[in-house]
Amino acid sequence: MDQTQRSGAATTAATVSSRTYQFHPARAAIVELFNLYLGRSGRQKSDDSLREPPNKTQKRILALNRELPPRNEQFLLDFEQLQSQFTDQDQLRAVTESVLISLVVQCCGHAPRADFLLFALRSLCNIGYINWDTFLPSLLSSVSSAEMSVSQGPQAVSAVPSTSLSQSGVLPSTSAITNPSNFQSSNPTSPLPSIHAIGSPAQSTIEASPCSAMSPVKSSDVSSNSQLSTSRVNSSIKDNVISSLRQLCCKIILTGLEFNLKPFTHSEIFYHMLNWLVNWDQRQQGIDESDGKSWRPDKALIEWLHSCLDVIWLLVEEDKCRVPFYELLRSGLQLIENIPDDEALFTLILEIHRRRDMMAMHMQMLDQHLHCPTFGTHRILSQTTPNISVEAVANLRYSPITYPSVLGEPLHGEDLATSIHKGSLDWERALRCIRHAIRTTPSPDWWKRVLLVAPCYRNPAQGPTPGAVFSSDMICEATIDRIVELLKLTNSEVNCWQEWLVFSDIFFFLMKSGCIDFVDFVDKLVLRLTESEHQILRTNHVTWLLAQIIRVELVMSALNSDARKVETTRKILSFHREDRNSDPNNPQSILLDFISSCQNLRIWSLNTSTREYLNNEQLQKGKQIDEWWRQVSKGDRMMEYMNMDDRSIGMFWVVSYTMAQPACETVMNWLSSARVAELPGSNIQPNERAMVMQEVNPLPISLLSGFSMNLCLKLAYQMEDSLFVGQVVPSIAMVETYTRLLLIAPHSLFRLHFTHLSQRNPSLLSKPGVTLLVLEILNYRLLPLYRYQGKSKALMYDVTKIISTLKVKRGDHRVYRLAENLCINLILSLRDFFSVKREGKGPNEFTETLNRITIITLAITIKTRGIADADHLLYLQTMLEQIMGTSQHTWSEKTLRYFPSLLRDALIGRMDKRGLVIQAWQQAETTVINQCTQLLSPSAEPNYVMTYLSHSFPQHRQYLCAGAWILMQGHPENINSANLARVLREISPEEVTANIYTMVDVLLHHIHVELQHGHVLQDIILKTCANLAFFAWTHELLPLDILFLALNDRDDDPHALRIVVS
Repeated sequence: MDQTQRSGAATTAATVSSRTYQFHPARAAIVELFNLYLGRSGRQKSDDSLREPPNKTQKRILALNRELPPRNEQFLLDFEQLQSQFTDQDQLRAVTESVLISLVVQCCGHAPRADFLLFALRSLCNIGYINWDTFLPSLLSSVSSAEMSVSQGPQAVSAVPSTSLSQSGVLPSTSAITNPSNFQSSNPTSPLPSIHAIGSPAQSTIEASPCSAMSPVKSSDVSSNSQLSTSRVNSSIKDNVISSLRQLCCKIILTGLEFNLKPFTHSEIFYHMLNWLVNWDQRQQGIDESDGKSWRPDKALIEWLHSCLDVIWLLVEEDKCRVPFYELLRSGLQLIENIPDDEALFTLILEIHRRRDMMAMHMQMLDQHLHCPTFGTHRILSQTTPNISVEAVANLRYSPITYPSVLGEPLHGEDLATSIHKGSLDWERALRCIRHAIRTTPSPDWWKRVLLVAPCYRNPAQGPTPGAVFSSDMICEATIDRIVELLKLTNSEVNCWQEWLVFSDIFFFLMKSGCIDFVDFVDKLVLRLTESEHQILRTNHVTWLLAQIIRVELVMSALNSDARKVETTRKILSFHREDRNSDPNNPQSILLDFISSCQNLRIWSLNTSTREYLNNEQLQKGKQIDEWWRQVSKGDRMMEYMNMDDRSIGMFWVVSYTMAQPACETVMNWLSSARVAELPGSNIQPNERAMVMQEVNPLPISLLSGFSMNLCLKLAYQMEDSLFVGQVVPSIAMVETYTRLLLIAPHSLFRLHFTHLSQRNPSLLSKPGVTLLVLEILNYRLLPLYRYQGKSKALMYDVTKIISTLKVKRGDHRVYRLAENLCINLILSLRDFFSVKREGKGPNEFTETLNRITIITLAITIKTRGIADADHLLYLQTMLEQIMGTSQHTWSEKTLRYFPSLLRDALIGRMDKRGLVIQAWQQAETTVINQCTQLLSPSAEPNYVMTYLSHSFPQHRQYLCAGAWILMQGHPENINSANLARVLREISPEEVTANIYTMVDVLLHHIHVELQHGHVLQDIILKTCANLAFFAWTHELLPLDILFLALNDRDDDPHALRIVVS
């Protein structure tokens, strides 16, 4: 709603409100009370109106004999006495506010009366009789109406009977307004012209002008000079009236801001103040300004201008944050054409410009929206292709910006990236974005969407890339910028080893993806480091960085078969620096000291034509590496990774670059070795020995972080063979080391586990043990990694397939619950729209619990983030139909009250089936209790379990847990928990879930029945909690999370949440 609509709506509401309370019986008494204290009693006014116009002497005499109003301190006592005469205090308060608003408009030009109104407002506020959230918007709308009537040209100024306030206290309508030329003031300093100018009643006949009671002067009797003079006088009167009114209004608002107002009230005040400031110089139309004199703001205008600024500064005060300062940034206040010569207003405009400059500087690092999508949000194509899955559509993007080419057609994607010339503003914007991305490390999924493969690595048959917006040259330059930045940090004695590790992971990913031309990168890097004013290459960090990627296939090809391989090799070797001050006991220093030797050894093995350029000293230094390795690996003694000193850690890092395979085998042997140790103890006899299996520890991240990327890849592959393919039960240490390895290099080592393992061996996931281990790893270790990679939806779809095959299958409860729990966590972590099926069509594979969680997540997403793309609505309705087609749940009115209207309208019509469930329970209760008695009695035979499973009906089995709960009677020992556990293990997981939801409905119904029979609620809750603790805690018969969800879903029952809390 714009400001005009806002003001119009508020004015209409104020008019309706004033008419509503115009004839309230308390209105006359309130008006009379205020008139008394304002020195304008109704009796005096009626007497004065009958007198002849006095001369100046008479006026002076009558003023001395005039009754003085009571003291201000007496007002509150008189008002409280009046207040006690009426019972409906809310209506009395509303009438009081309406009268006050009218008086503010009418008495704004009379300083003593305006001061009294401020005093009265504060006094009424102290007794809680002013609702600022209704008073201030009504006041502002009345002020707007008054200003509008003043600004309507020749029909703006009004002279009305003096009895109008005493009769109604309502601002006169514009129909009562007469020609302003009829009014002539004998006393320019009197407040009377201000009051007449806005169409308010006269203060008193004594103060009125001599012509106010006379017949209107005809226009033909006034000369043209007199008309011009009158017009200027009326313009001055109008300006003074508006200034006085706004000044008083600002004082009232400043008083109101001392209290806690609603955000809507702050917004109304803010936009009115802005409107006044922006339009401060509006003049009455029709004024002849041909005299050439420059018009300057008068004192009254400056005063209300400063008061208005005081209000705005209070609203945007950072400690209170009533209105965010960015509302001023988007208001356009700093763009007004005619800025007055006022330091206070100039200060505010200067602050707005300063904040805009700060935002511009901040956005330089967040400039990715100019040439690529944002890191976090997806932009879905508006025309969804029918044969593309929903997940694929979510990954497609438009280029947010297009340029016309030579022929006028728009450029997209690759054409756009290649059309940007180096050194241009768009080139600099792109580089800012890439530098920001390299520092903040967005997921590889984002990189893949915005990058182009280097021309030298592209397949000629490959078409243009539609979504990419960064060329290979841009990536190359930004990467070199980051290397130079890290070198400067390193030279300044800042410990930035962690930053180097993070960058090396991204650098490996970019190089392996072919986004950087390796040969061109080396050329530009040498040139950049050579041209630098200061010698910034003082360490071997660049050599270490290149050693990380030297085994990448594209790099090996460049060093073997490229025409410039010799030149490239010589340039690579030129990055070596000797550090004579390195710490021999620091692992990082040891690695950097030997890394050139590792690099020379690798190049020596790659190509014979470049061996003559290698550093013989570094090749000889490689013998120290071999000698150290022979010493630590000789014999059968295994390396103790937990007891390695810093020098050993550094040397093992070096070995990972020269002998990755032996190092990998050593690590695998360590993780696979389960040792036998003697248990110490004082209770063991001298001739006895107690032996225990000793589990090895996982490798610490401090050790893993220094491994070469080649060793990390080998370890990950061999660990997967041992964990998922091997026949031996994997050790906890190996599982933990595997997850740590994936977490320290998320760009280089990430894999979609279900897809990756299926490609390695399609039958792997058919083994329950493998599926169980994968789900445990994903649930407890790698879920944050998938969220970071933006692969939550892909993982959810993979897990859903497992759930769909297990939910109706007997047994496999552990795998099922792990998969369902993983899906719950994934759904709750999603912050944009998703489909319940990867293909978008077909029956829903979600369970009842997942359907409920999905609806809650959709409600949260729509309410907190809104609907970002209209195309979301295309499959939202289909998604709701899929969920409601398989879900039996009905959301309560209490829950739906907080849902967005889009979901509430779709769900509110569902029939509540709880009544049917209770009816079905009552019909089957006798049969169910008989069956449960035979099955769950303490003396029941174990063989009866199979009899029950083979002969009971499914409609009776869904009440198994409800029947067990009834039989407990608060004493869980009354039932046979072993038989119950055997039955629950033999039925399908989805039947167990249905049992939980049914049991919750039955027990809540049973609580109400027992309360009707006179039982104490506290005793009932205690017994219920004891029974549920038996199910969930003591014997772990039912999953606790599903039980809690079932109780929370019944939030309209007063006892459900109480049970959860208990």
